[in-house]
Amino acid sequence: MSTTLAAAVLATGLRLVASHGYAEGAPPGFSGGFKEDSCHACHFHEPLNAAPGRVTIEGAPARYTPGQRYTLTVTLAREEMKRAGFQLTVRFAGGGAQAGSLAQVPDEASRVHVERQGEVAYAGQTAAGSTVDTPGRARWLVEWTAPDSGGPVTLHLSANAADGDETTEGDFVYTATVTVPPGG
Repeated sequence: MSTTLAAAVLATGLRLVASHGYAEGAPPGFSGGFKEDSCHACHFHEPLNAAPGRVTIEGAPARYTPGQRYTLTVTLAREEMKRAGFQLTVRFAGGGAQAGSLAQVPDEASRVHVERQGEVAYAGQTAAGSTVDTPGRARWLVEWTAPDSGGPVTLHLSANAADGDETTEGDFVYTATVTVPPGG
């Protein structure tokens, strides 16, 4: 949703209601990288990256080995969160082309999906994956296969710690970026 449209809706006093479809994940293009919006485009009522919450990506190597598979762990933490979501992309730092591939981890197939918009793959949660696994924390696994050649890659991540009321109000959005150069 554009900021102008959101401001017009707020000015009228209407309450923004999230589409039920977003429990299945935002449409591709909301990772927050390469001039894309993040989840904050719709869930903008609270400041971006507001403490004490946070989102992290673990499992990205200090340097990637071409063709190597890595299991990435996305963790979103915020105490009051009732539902959660994320969107992750991995692209070449120079230009934004897809860098390698993203795939479901077999044990996470019901919780995580990967879809494409053009040539770029986006990993995100499914409706089943929007549940909070322990109070104040949600975690997802995604497999990244590094590209066979190329330069540094950037992982862009946007995540939504939702209050579960099916509106965009009261939700907190967090972003993270990790850049990984190719191995020696």
